[in-house]
Amino acid sequence: MPAAARRRAAELGMTPRPTRAGAALARSRTALLDGARRAVTVSGTRISMAQVAAAAGVAKATIYNHFRTRDDVLSALLVAEIDRVISDLAHLELSQALIRAATEISEHPLLEALGGEDMATLAALSRVDVRSVGWIRVAEAVEAALYRNGRRGTPTVLRWLSSFVVAPADLSDIQADVEILIAGLPPLERG
Repeated sequence: MPAAARRRAAELGMTPRPTRAGAALARSRTALLDGARRAVTVSGTRISMAQVAAAAGVAKATIYNHFRTRDDVLSALLVAEIDRVISDLAHLELSQALIRAATEISEHPLLEALGGEDMATLAALSRVDVRSVGWIRVAEAVEAALYRNGRRGTPTVLRWLSSFVVAPADLSDIQADVEILIAGLPPLERG
């Protein structure tokens, strides 16, 4: 579908049907991110584009159809992981969603792979920056969950979640934290 037709369909709230080429690109991107996930688990963030391509089972040139740099690959991988977690937790009640989110962060294999070797990257990931795509998505998901439960306090919850990037915790500690966290969140002022 031409770009103008896609824009018009979006304006009308219509979802255009993917083309064969678009579907193939999406499959390639998924394979590349799966390869990047495997490469990071083995080698940390110091992966090369060649390692990602090899882990994904594609030619090195294919990766450049999707990503210009290693940092672009890592950013896309991070956003894909965030989207997966948000999707997995969106249907849960607030306390259960927070417990599962903190547990996911504490036990995430990619963060575990980074923990032993790349504290600078972990520190950067834990910095709440709502201008970055990943933190924007997390903030929106937290805001929606709090709203459904008549609470506010998104910045507090974001800082709490970010703490598990550099200081993972076990389930019992997380459960105790969630009780205290939710009790301290102010009610939503509905007017």
